This record gives sequence, C-alpha cells and structure tokens, in this order.
Amino acid sequence: MITVSLFETPLLSKIICHPRIINETLTTRGAIVAESQIKHIAVIGAGTMGVGIAQAFLLAGRTVTIIDVSAEALERCKTQLQQNVQSFIHHKLTTHSIEKVMENVTFLQCDITDIPLDNIDMYVESLPEIEELKRSLFSQLCNTDEHVILATNTSSMTVSRICNELPTQHRMIGLHYFNPAHIIPAVEVHKGPLTSKQTIDTTLSLMKAIGKQPVLVQKEVPGFIINRLTGAMEREIDFLLDEGVVSPEDLDIAVKASYGFRLATLGPMEAEDMIGLDTAARASANIFPTLSNAHLPSKQLLEKVANNELGIKSGIGWYDYRNSQSTEVLANNNEKLLKQLSLFLAQQPQGK
Repeated sequence: MITVSLFETPLLSKIICHPRIINETLTTRGAIVAESQIKHIAVIGAGTMGVGIAQAFLLAGRTVTIIDVSAEALERCKTQLQQNVQSFIHHKLTTHSIEKVMENVTFLQCDITDIPLDNIDMYVESLPEIEELKRSLFSQLCNTDEHVILATNTSSMTVSRICNELPTQHRMIGLHYFNPAHIIPAVEVHKGPLTSKQTIDTTLSLMKAIGKQPVLVQKEVPGFIINRLTGAMEREIDFLLDEGVVSPEDLDIAVKASYGFRLATLGPMEAEDMIGLDTAARASANIFPTLSNAHLPSKQLLEKVANNELGIKSGIGWYDYRNSQSTEVLANNNEKLLKQLSLFLAQQPQGK
C-alpha cells in the first residue's frame, strides 16, 4: 500500500493503468447506463466539498461510499453530514431522517491503490487541486467497468488536462460544485473533447434527478463559467480596494444590497433585458476602458496571505473572527444560505 496521503503534495508513484490503444473507436465500447441505473456513487475525498457532494446523492435515495485515506477526516465527514442533514430537516428541505440517510452511506478508509473498482456506478473525485494527484487516481480507475462514469470536481482544470492519454476519456466528465456544495444548487458540467454524448446526457439527467441545477459548459476553458465571472469581479474588487475607492465592509454592503440582491432572482441576461440593451451598451462603452486589466492579485490580498490572514480558517481575513469559533461562523453563513435556498426552490417552475 502506498503510504502517501491523498492530500499530500509530493508526487505519487506513477500508477500504470491497463494498457489499451488510445485511439481505438470509442463508440464501440460498453454503453453508459441510464441515470436511473446509477445507484451507487463513490465520493473520493472526505473534505468540505466531498461531504456536500455526497449529501445530495443520499437525499435522492442513492447509496454512497465516501473514501479517504484519513480516519480522522472520515469521522469529521460523518459528523458534518449528520449536522447538514439536520439543518435540511429544520428548514423542511428534506423528509428523510438522519437515520435513514446514514443507512445508505459507508465510510471507507483506504489509500488510492485500494479503492474498490467493482459494484460502483459512478466515481466523483473531490481531491485538492493537484494535477498529478488527480491523474494518479483516474489512472487507477481505468480498470473500472465500461458503464461507470468518472467525474472530477476540479475547480480550475479542464477534463482533457486531467485525463489526457487515458483510455477512459469517453466516460470522463467534470462536475464543478460550489461551496457549500450541499446548499448551492448549481453544478457546472464540463466535458473533454472525447467525452461521449451518453456520458454527458446521463450526467445532466443525474444532476437534475438529485435536485441540482446543471449547466453545460459547451467548450473547454479554464475556470469554466462562474469562476471566470467571479475572477473578473475579483480583479475589479482588488482594484477598488487598492485604490481606496471603498472599504471591504462597504463593498460587501453595496454588493449584497444591489447587484447580489438582484442576481438571486434575475440572472445577468434577464437583468440586462430589463435595463435595456441600448442602456447596457452605452454603460459598457463608458466603463470598460476604465476597468482593471491586472494580471496579478492585489497588493492587499497578497499581504494578508503572507501574514497568514486567510479568513475564517485562520481567525482573521478581511474581517476579524478571533472572538468567535470558526464552526459558529460557518454555521451562521450556512443558515443564511439555507433560507435563501428555500426561497430559491419556491420560485422554480414545477417540474424543474
């Protein structure tokens, strides 16, 4: 057994998958099963994202195995899952009991080379953003059955970057969840150039079946859709803060009470139609030339990182959390988002 943790950064020993000819005709291989036949999902990585990903499958009645090399991580995952389900019960977002949910989940401690390869219909990888780590895992998963979907929760890498040269590219797909994954409805579904239509269609259907709102990223691009949008906004935020145009506190108030308030109900294209495309065009022509084109993070942000002011997890970031427990701060944030989720779901058309 390899003793390197799934979460350590040194390169893992190269794992050689079963040799096959990469350019053989993909369409002649075994068919991906229908969404309703995906009954057992393995979530690899028991961190914050892993537990959120697992919860949606469990609340939809699927069986889940959560896999991690760390017994401590699995124990934290189990506790967090129970707390998350309880919060859903409190907000009437599920009719399942905690006991019922926990009957359908298994917590498995094992290393990357010992991950079970049988009796699982889909693997969802939720490991740190380390390319070699992800590639090593998917090399190991080359030996799974042909009907099995292999998904990565990468937030920045393309599918082809992770699975280039692997013989399983036709059943590889990206599922980009948003933190907290058990609350945020959207999932970006992104594909590689060789991902089969069956894999895409089944994955989209599966996400809808478990209550998520999938969005298909139609072309490979780093950052996909939302991270590119938030990255553009982050760059302008950095500029406004560095130039002393606004304080962090007032910036949050401004966004939550205007743009963010509207976005919770109206998407940017709906809002632009409401404002008027002629007005939007004139405003863009006036503002675009003045926007930041920086290629690096802001000076203030880099200074905070250098000083270990990393946000809630370190006790201080743009705000000071040192007089509060991090678990309390996160629970308070989740409580706000759960109320928003209830309102969001109430506004969705029937059958969506």
